[in-house]
Amino acid sequence: MYIAITEKFEIYNKRAIAKIVGLTEASMSRIVNQKQGCSKMTAYCIAKAIHPEAKIEDYFIKKGE
Repeated sequence: MYIAITEKFEIYNKRAIAKIVGLTEASMSRIVNQKQGCSKMTAYCIAKAIHPEAKIEDYFIKKGE
């Protein structure tokens, strides 16, 4: 499970990212506000939607296995 680093998302349009990734705005909000974790694939898609050269670790912390 991956947990978002909330402060990394402050300058981005979360609605646009959610649309690109295929998430609802509510799910994106829960992920960014650390109320919900996400899979590695979702974290990857969010990171790549922000910047093509981004890594998951730039925006998320891995929790558990």
